[in-house]
Amino acid sequence: MSIVAVGVLAFDSIKTKKGIREKILGGSLTHFANAASLLSKPRLIGIVGGDFLSEHWKAIENMASDISGIVSLNDEKCFFWEGCYSDDFEVRQTIRTELNVFEKFNPRVPEHYKEKDSILFLANMDPSIQKQILIECKDSKWKILDTMNYWISNSREKLNEVFGLVDGIIINEEEAFLLTGEKNVLLASERLFSPNLKLIIVKRGANGMMAFGKDFCISLPAFPLREVVDPTGAGDSFAGGFVSYLDFYKIKQLNRRNVKRAAIYATVVASFCVEDFGLDGIRAVTTRDIEKRLKSFREMIMVE
Repeated sequence: MSIVAVGVLAFDSIKTKKGIREKILGGSLTHFANAASLLSKPRLIGIVGGDFLSEHWKAIENMASDISGIVSLNDEKCFFWEGCYSDDFEVRQTIRTELNVFEKFNPRVPEHYKEKDSILFLANMDPSIQKQILIECKDSKWKILDTMNYWISNSREKLNEVFGLVDGIIINEEEAFLLTGEKNVLLASERLFSPNLKLIIVKRGANGMMAFGKDFCISLPAFPLREVVDPTGAGDSFAGGFVSYLDFYKIKQLNRRNVKRAAIYATVVASFCVEDFGLDGIRAVTTRDIEKRLKSFREMIMVE
């Protein structure tokens, strides 16, 4: 198996009560790959500008198995996002978003990416682009996507079309409510299910996550931390951890047991993300760190 991931490579400027970082490497695809690379380095599809320097290319190469799907337009600038967080991290304010080179993103999937046993992950982006890639990668074993409030509010019809082409969706609680009009995660998941969907994952931030299959429901808490530094990329890191677990362990069925194990691993990986700015929290992680935290987390959620 292998992972093909499509999304945004960006620069972020972030302010939290723990400090400020200017123009650090970020974006949905970057955070996904950073987390996934702990188990299974993905093949990437994205676009960057001329301000994406050799040091940034090296960082991406280190977390990917193949970057031939990344296009560079030297006369453009990379996607840029600037934001800040409230002291309790409950509120994120976007100060500035510049699409820049991403406005010209018209991805073409390299032929050698189109393997039948691959897992396709589509990070948050225009559903028209997601649909285009899904058509090209129609033979992927599993197709999983993320989205956001903007596309739910402004491209609902296109998004509904895309939902009909995938096996799983990963969204946050607010997005689930916006999609369905419900204010209860269980009711929202019931409204979201369609014949093609095998899995719905709802990220709940500090409240953990829930996963729903045709015949199961899983609920996990977040891993408790003494200190949060920067929650940017936590959701994408969860997705990277989850998908890489499916790939590394060659999971053949999205049943309760497999989904729960993947979600436990992904929750632990995402917990490392928020302990430092940008990519640094996961970059500093060792296999021993993950194993130790996995053991602690399993003990927390186990029924004696």
